[in-house]
Amino acid sequence: MIEKDYEMIVKIFEEYRSSYNVLHHQVEDVENETIIWSNSYLEIHPYQYELDQLPKPKIYKKEPKSKEGIIVNKLKNNELYFSYNAENKGWGSSFIINEAEKKICLRFLSNRAGEMVLSQVHCIIYEGSVIEKILFYKRDDDRNKETFMVDRYSYNDNLTAHTIIRDGFFEEKIRILSTRTFRFEYVDGGVRIYSKQLKKNLKVVEDLLYTSRKAKK
Repeated sequence: MIEKDYEMIVKIFEEYRSSYNVLHHQVEDVENETIIWSNSYLEIHPYQYELDQLPKPKIYKKEPKSKEGIIVNKLKNNELYFSYNAENKGWGSSFIINEAEKKICLRFLSNRAGEMVLSQVHCIIYEGSVIEKILFYKRDDDRNKETFMVDRYSYNDNLTAHTIIRDGFFEEKIRILSTRTFRFEYVDGGVRIYSKQLKKNLKVVEDLLYTSRKAKK
């Protein structure tokens, strides 16, 4: 199953790897767009930053005077479709493509030759109204490295997330990541997220990863 997921995301990567100019042309003249400024890319699925143990983006009420560290996010009908680094699009430009039953996020960077090349892909696959799985793929052709991960979701009867199981490899296929299980616990209208993984001492440990404000009470 994981091998098929890997083949799927690599196929998407190859399909779009040289598409920057085409995609950029498509987003140049979008009318009635909304712009949001932030200090990192907006999340493309719930708890994206919490699962990766990263701080959530800071949203600015108006355009910051300095472009340093700023991401420009463009939305149409409240749907994010294009984000880029305000200082230099070559430092990061993302296109979000909505297709039937899946959402694809493509991140482009400038390579050593100054060409905009595809760096990473997120593919969110839906089953009805919920996420079935999320595929992530990152490739660095300059260093000949690739990273792959798949998150597989299971749900409670009320369609709230119950567990996410993450597998994959880091930079090389032989560097297999230890399976990681995220478990969701709902408390007083809030949520706690636990992470269970095999540690270097060969013990399986479950840690509290995230607690929402309501669950802290």
